[in-house]
Amino acid sequence: MNTPHPTVNWVKNRVRQARDDQQQLFDAGLNGLKLVKREGKVIELGNGERLTEFLSCSYLGLESDPRLIQGAVQAVESFGVQFAAARTRALLPPMRELDEQLNRIFQGHTVTFNSVGSAHLGCLPLLGSGELPSYPLRRGPGWIVDRAAHASMQVLQGILWQFGPVQRCDCSDLQQVEDACSTAVAAGNTPIILTDSIGSMRGLYPVNRLLQLAERFEGYLYADDAHGTSIHGAVGGGYALVDATEPLRARLILLSSLSKAFGATGGAITVLTAADAEMIRRHASTYTFGGPLSMGGVGAAVASARIHLSAQLGRLQASLWRNVAVIDDLLGPVLGNHQIASPIRFVRVGAERDAINLALHLRRQAIAVTTALFPVVAKGEAILRLAISANHSHVQLEHLASAVNDGFAELGIRQGEPRHAR
Repeated sequence: MNTPHPTVNWVKNRVRQARDDQQQLFDAGLNGLKLVKREGKVIELGNGERLTEFLSCSYLGLESDPRLIQGAVQAVESFGVQFAAARTRALLPPMRELDEQLNRIFQGHTVTFNSVGSAHLGCLPLLGSGELPSYPLRRGPGWIVDRAAHASMQVLQGILWQFGPVQRCDCSDLQQVEDACSTAVAAGNTPIILTDSIGSMRGLYPVNRLLQLAERFEGYLYADDAHGTSIHGAVGGGYALVDATEPLRARLILLSSLSKAFGATGGAITVLTAADAEMIRRHASTYTFGGPLSMGGVGAAVASARIHLSAQLGRLQASLWRNVAVIDDLLGPVLGNHQIASPIRFVRVGAERDAINLALHLRRQAIAVTTALFPVVAKGEAILRLAISANHSHVQLEHLASAVNDGFAELGIRQGEPRHAR
């Protein structure tokens, strides 16, 4: 378990360590792609290349749904591109409708932000203050941050330290979390566990087991379910809600993305009561001062929410999971996250240069993937991340699998051992 001193400039250290690896990706042309056109899962670059992309986290393909496009257009035509006043002063009809829809989808009281990162920045300090009615604290918070939690949470460590000590651990290791909770309680603090529910570069986290620990130590689980939103649950409430048993949900603070499988833009936090939501609206800095919402984004989100609350969502989810099963069958345990309920698969390579060479091989086969090097993953554990969508065709999935296998063979790269599914 790692508990850095609050005065350590860890961002500076991280940037310096990551600079060379990240530069390699840009030098190789794998990052910074300049798109000029897209048709389904095919993108066209400025140089004329046409690539099948496994980059986008829009797992259900809703961002191209005509109903979302029309919803965005109608909202802009009715209310302008944005309404440049804080939402504490005025709420337009699409904003009010969206809040009501999200309350139903996420089974609580939901507040929207411009992004999930903006929600973190506004809500974590408020949670740490102890002023949210349903989330009282002892002397203060004892933050327990997963080592692989999204960067939008990691970067707030300095802010978190203003409210209470920060411990970093692997939240898929329940013993580490239990030890961290014990340390927090022994110091007179309330443990608050911060983690993803589906890791962007890892597997599934044991949400319900973490909630059991939160209940045992009278703490809370703050779960970023950005990659689980929409793809799990009858109305797309997400992986965390599906995994959490009803009696434990009072300990859950749910963060959801409206920008990935939801198909629109923005982020949301769902809390226990209307009083908690109102406290966030009045006192979370990025809600009041985070800039106006894009009316096009709100209109698209309203249209997406209507789809979520209809029977069609289940059909879209089924298409996604069929495609995930196809790629699992084609590539088997070569894939990380093999046969788990995540739309993210990865090919573990190991050496950074090998990962870049394999990604370039795929590029020559007209395939674009995410090449993940440090600091996204540990040094020497480079991976290629594959984001699977309901919109990928069987032919595209077969081509990907063939290109991956051929790349390992042609380049003489030894396939990395698959990580254990979490």
